[in-house]
Amino acid sequence: MGETSAIHEISAADLRTLSAPLVKRQRLEAPAWDQRSAPLTGRMWVAEIEPGMQLRLADVQDRFGLTSQAVLPAGVKIALVMGGTARVRYGASETRLGVDASHCGLLVILPAAASFTRLGQAGVSERTLTLTLSPHWLDRHGYRELLTCTEGAPTLSHWTPSSGLFALALRLFSTDEKAPHDTAARLQLAGLATMLAGEALACLPRPYPRSKAPTMPDHRLARLMHLIDSGQAKGVTQTALAKQLGMSVSTLQRRFYHQQGEALGSFLRRHHLALARNALAQQAISIDAAAALAGYTNATNFATAFKREYGIAPREYRRVHQRLLHRA
Repeated sequence: MGETSAIHEISAADLRTLSAPLVKRQRLEAPAWDQRSAPLTGRMWVAEIEPGMQLRLADVQDRFGLTSQAVLPAGVKIALVMGGTARVRYGASETRLGVDASHCGLLVILPAAASFTRLGQAGVSERTLTLTLSPHWLDRHGYRELLTCTEGAPTLSHWTPSSGLFALALRLFSTDEKAPHDTAARLQLAGLATMLAGEALACLPRPYPRSKAPTMPDHRLARLMHLIDSGQAKGVTQTALAKQLGMSVSTLQRRFYHQQGEALGSFLRRHHLALARNALAQQAISIDAAAALAGYTNATNFATAFKREYGIAPREYRRVHQRLLHRA
């Protein structure tokens, strides 16, 4: 489970590093901000609960009125504001969340990549948990149709957490610790994330709206996903994968694209880059080792692909993570 942590002053570099697995093309700006001072104070971490499920905690105070803009990939975002207020915009839809606002829970369905804006206010504090569910996670858990039931624009739904969930989530903010490391604490965090996803998704209407041409489950693609998740597909060519699954390469690629909405090669590239990213954060491995883990024989090509995907060079990503971990 990859994770990162930031406490006290949260610099722009910290924010970009922490956000790298979650957003693309992030831009930060604020009135009277010199771009060198830390725009936030407080604590922030991101933990990967399981492949495709990431939980982000933010217990911060805005120093300058920070506006953060980025592009979010397709998937589902579940936000729970535990304290203060948050004003956010997904595509053209804007909402305000908080215990003092009309709603503290938000579920956002992103059928495709969409713009995101967080509109901060100087001096305002915010305590927020945000759960990100990737299309891969949704597919594994039977929610893939959520991404095919709209015309492509983000869909926002407000929800109210149970008192039990709210109390459990609040406990994460009662300590200054970073994301938990020991097994018992990690299991508790995984349980909280699952409960958060369950309550939010349960607020959706049933039966879930489906696309006009729903696809039947493809057991061979399910086996492919198992091979990818277990690491057995690492270093295996698409030709070899297709042979192992009993189909031609073209059939495998066509079926994968039809179900996932993404080319198999692109999916595998991003998956292996994520493995390298987690290793850089957790183990501080060398750039050459990270490149090999991602399937690159050339470290320069790896660095180019990494920066294109996450907006930060792998060496800088590793350096910032180690500084944050040591500071924590």
